[in-house]
Amino acid sequence: MYEDKASDSAWKHSWWRRSARRLWRTPDATGDLGGKPLGLWLTDDAVVIARIDGVQAFRTATGQPLWTWRPPGDHVVGLVSADAVDGVGVVMHYDDGRRDAKRVGLTWLAIGTGEVVRRRKQDAAPLGHLPAKVALGGGLVATTGESWKDWETRPVMRALDVDTGEIRWKYDVTDARVESVSVLSADPFVAVLKTRGARGGHRLLFLDDGGTEGVTLALPDGYERFGERVAVTGDVLVVGLVPRDRAELDRGNRLGAYSLSSGELLWEWHGKETYQDAVFAHRGRLLVVHEYGGRLSVLDPADGRVVAHRRLRGTAFDPLVAASGDLIAVGCEAGDYSHGLRMFRWR
Repeated sequence: MYEDKASDSAWKHSWWRRSARRLWRTPDATGDLGGKPLGLWLTDDAVVIARIDGVQAFRTATGQPLWTWRPPGDHVVGLVSADAVDGVGVVMHYDDGRRDAKRVGLTWLAIGTGEVVRRRKQDAAPLGHLPAKVALGGGLVATTGESWKDWETRPVMRALDVDTGEIRWKYDVTDARVESVSVLSADPFVAVLKTRGARGGHRLLFLDDGGTEGVTLALPDGYERFGERVAVTGDVLVVGLVPRDRAELDRGNRLGAYSLSSGELLWEWHGKETYQDAVFAHRGRLLVVHEYGGRLSVLDPADGRVVAHRRLRGTAFDPLVAASGDLIAVGCEAGDYSHGLRMFRWR
């Protein structure tokens, strides 16, 4: 969205008044577990939304239904890839009613047609607890588990090749104070480390493509933990910050931006009204959908400066967002609220 980078004065007079043009929206659905979105893929031709009970595609320009895919047998959709490489997305599915499931299914879907490009089975043992400690994207399955070392268990992180299931690399957590690890993103590989003790807390770990170099990011003072969404553009990683003071939660969203080369906190951004916001990187910018899915702010990753605003008609508690060119799709991850999908054109 470089077209909005120039001339700050262009935004001073319109501020919130300029609305993104809504192309269409799907009807709301509440209380239906199968309707809870798990992920979005968006191209100029199709937008695909994944839910527990299946995957559905719509024509980007009109909202016309294109195709639907259902997982086989008693399987449910557990998670989907964060990206769709060459117009193909990956779905992980399994029988969530079986605690002893030995394998999970992986299915590759063509976004434009819904064609099953490929499918295979994956040994469930390396994946650990599903889906909480698994992430999918960039051709990788990111997992966490445990290894036995020095007469005690230690957390270990692995990156598996999504095509073959082979381990690309492994990263052992050597700090004995770390009691648990949760993966937030596969590409880039980002995980939350929880440490023991009275002075324990949460840290963020960023690993390079080979899993050999890691950068640890510390929480700023006054915050209890990191949010569950991260965005990376260039050398900057942005993540949600959850205040320790519960009263602060109602005063707006916080984001923290870190340098991946130094681990230094570069800047903080404070939104309004809600803290369950969506942040993602698009064309060198950071886009934040906030205020119950009704506002979009474009930030400069260098300093957090607000470059542009848009009003987004409608609401979405805990928004789920995807972007392609000047198109923005907004869904809703909250299980008890509207699950309607909205499509906007930025210009």
